Amino acid sequence: MRALMVSILVALFLLPSVALAEYEARAVIKALDRAVLSGELAAKVKSLPVRPGEAFSKGDSLVELDCALYQAQADKVSAEVRAARIKRDNARELKALNSIGELDVALAQSEYAQSLSELQIARLNTERCTIKAPWDGKVVSLHVNAHENIRQQQELIEIVGFSALEAEIVVPAAWLNWLEPGQSIRLLVDDRTEPAEAVVSAIIPAIDAVSQTVLLRATITQESELIPGMSATAVISAPSAQ
Repeated sequence: MRALMVSILVALFLLPSVALAEYEARAVIKALDRAVLSGELAAKVKSLPVRPGEAFSKGDSLVELDCALYQAQADKVSAEVRAARIKRDNARELKALNSIGELDVALAQSEYAQSLSELQIARLNTERCTIKAPWDGKVVSLHVNAHENIRQQQELIEIVGFSALEAEIVVPAAWLNWLEPGQSIRLLVDDRTEPAEAVVSAIIPAIDAVSQTVLLRATITQESELIPGMSATAVISAPSAQ
């Protein structure tokens, strides 16, 4: 029995042990929610309620345009819709009395439907007079000032959200032998004492032919005070046979 125990201990001692080796790579913090909002109308900027660096909530007004002209057009089309509806109803009554034919009723109905479509367009234009925040975040920069006239598709304001952050990490292509989505990463952010936790969310399926590196994205899984643009050192653990 004693000889058997000795044999087992020797066999366990000879088995290769598996340890975790840590690999490091540089990373950059980026925001998933970042956009430059443009104006869809040609109008004058009425006000900019939120200034650069200030926070806002989803649905808050970011840019307000002076749309008195578009509102007047909407009121005009609304009156035309009422007139077209009266004309349609009158045509139906006359048709019931056999005073007009089906063609006159169809034309009145078509005119009413066209007026409704024009009213919908006018209302959409008035809704575009206020540019609202698509999510919670902060203003990065303003590309226009109050009382300036803007054109369609002109860039007005750049915003960024902080609720969804990720890290972009460039690693050697050789790491693909053991690197996989779902793997945990520790981010040592420059000038910060507390590390941030992240998880590999995607590995870009393209290797740089010159540097033999690959880009991976890691989702930051904890609430933190990180700001997009920060640099960090990504520490990744991988099994290493010893």
